[in-house]
Amino acid sequence: MTNKVRVGQTYIYSPNMLDKIDGRTDLEDGETVRVVNRFGCPKANTMGHCYVDRLDGTWGGLVHCNSLHTKAEYIEYLKREIAKRESNHGQAPEFVPVSAQRNI
Repeated sequence: MTNKVRVGQTYIYSPNMLDKIDGRTDLEDGETVRVVNRFGCPKANTMGHCYVDRLDGTWGGLVHCNSLHTKAEYIEYLKREIAKRESNHGQAPEFVPVSAQRNI
């Protein structure tokens, strides 16, 4: 399922797995961007992708719509991550074999 984004709206970029693996942009996680349509390019939401600009007007790149979140959605995500890390506080870290740590 793909998030629908609106042209002109601002979103917070938090890359999904595909944007992490095959990212076509140098955006940082948590960066605020604006969805734009470019002349001669597919419109936003076509095949689950859209073009974004940074808030200063510079080119951001092509990203998956699932990587863009509203401020409220991003705050909830951060709260869940904090709670998850606090619940593991005081416990031994999970063992991860070296073969699983490699980036293939």
